[in-house]
Amino acid sequence: MSLKKSVFMGVKWSTASQIGRQGMQIVTMIILARLLSPIDFGLVSMATVVIGFIAIFKDLGTASALIQRKHISDELLYSIFWLNAMFGLLATAILLGSAPLIGRIYHEPRVTPILGTLSLTFFIAGLSTLQQTVLERNLEFGKLAKIELGVTLLSSIIGVISALFQAGAWSLVYQTLVSVSATTILLWFVTGWQPKIIFDWNELKSITSYSLNLTGFSIFNYFARNADYFLIGRFLGVQSLGYYTLAYRIMLYPLQNIVWVIGRVIFPAFSQMQHDNTRFCYAYLRVTQTIAFVVFPLMVGLWALAEPFVLATFGASWQPVILLVLILSPIGMIHSIGTTVGDIYQAKGRTDWMLRWGLFAGTLVVCFFCIGLQWGIVGVAGAYAIVSALLIYPSFAIPFKLIGLSMREFLAGLWRPFLCSLLMLAVLAGSRLILPNGLASVWQLGILIPVGCLTYLLSSWLLNREQLQETLSIVGMRN
Repeated sequence: MSLKKSVFMGVKWSTASQIGRQGMQIVTMIILARLLSPIDFGLVSMATVVIGFIAIFKDLGTASALIQRKHISDELLYSIFWLNAMFGLLATAILLGSAPLIGRIYHEPRVTPILGTLSLTFFIAGLSTLQQTVLERNLEFGKLAKIELGVTLLSSIIGVISALFQAGAWSLVYQTLVSVSATTILLWFVTGWQPKIIFDWNELKSITSYSLNLTGFSIFNYFARNADYFLIGRFLGVQSLGYYTLAYRIMLYPLQNIVWVIGRVIFPAFSQMQHDNTRFCYAYLRVTQTIAFVVFPLMVGLWALAEPFVLATFGASWQPVILLVLILSPIGMIHSIGTTVGDIYQAKGRTDWMLRWGLFAGTLVVCFFCIGLQWGIVGVAGAYAIVSALLIYPSFAIPFKLIGLSMREFLAGLWRPFLCSLLMLAVLAGSRLILPNGLASVWQLGILIPVGCLTYLLSSWLLNREQLQETLSIVGMRN
């Protein structure tokens, strides 16, 4: 199968997986938001900050190194498997031992047992990291999609049933444990790959520079991206963190779904064309245009309908989330495109550049979070928006030097979806003005969402027809 066709099929399978998974997760989140309290979400978020940090080390950058490398030996595969397994066991032991201390740092003893239980996920996941990497390297996303859909359905059912039986925050813990365990079992079954007791240190050393720079970036980037969670939880309390967490998750959905779907496929593809800058630039522009075509209207629509969306979906108790969504939605637009530059650094083997930029940008982000903290969660969200805007140009200009892409060429591919999104915003704003006062939020959404979709599709047909047709073909709606 040609690379183009493999990528096309990979995106289709990943799209199907994400649509199915996120549909289930959205429904599950809505149900759990009504069954659980903001405190329950806040407790798990506190543990998630620590879990997410340790997760940075889960493969020490070896997964990306395997995908980027043109030729790999069996000895390298076996060595990486045992490295991941050993680290998973070590991470579980460290978290079990440090859970009481972390609970004291948060001044929240309820976090301790939650963190200790979630630590088991590292040992379990460490046994299947290599199998998943091999499937991604070979662009076998059909197999991955089937695993992901089945696991999400099972874990969602467990989470909701647990909440119905008054498990509280533990509903989210059980959901995570089931997800990780089932994924590991299915990856072993589907790949059929079996490790041998071989550990070759010389083979591991051949990818050390690449993987350690990538791990260093991931560590610092994690601190920067989660400093807001930690600062809010530590100084503003668990309820404020619950509000902020929900708003942030709403903003992240397009990044975690649409952008992640495309990103997991294009990195192996970019790695195969890493020495052909002309081909690389063309492929990169097509990718960013597709992301903008889908994400820009979602973020603009979320901004326009933030109030009825939050009230109808989560209830009046989550009203403080509305302002946060208004502030964070534009960040979602910026980051949806910004996340793609990491694939440039990695595919070109310049994770050293990636680390240096991450150190600078991450430090600036944390400084802004600290400044915004004195105005509460709204101040933190506002600080995030400001620093994201300041970093736009250098975040793109630096990696573009690696492939010879100019900012002018890059922006030329984004103005059409942006303009179509603004036209949709104008129509939505006008439509809200003519709706009857006091109309229930759910009815507002029922009317305005179709209006926004039709407006965007019509404006895209008139101004961005080629991208519309290409996107429809990717999702299988047009041959």
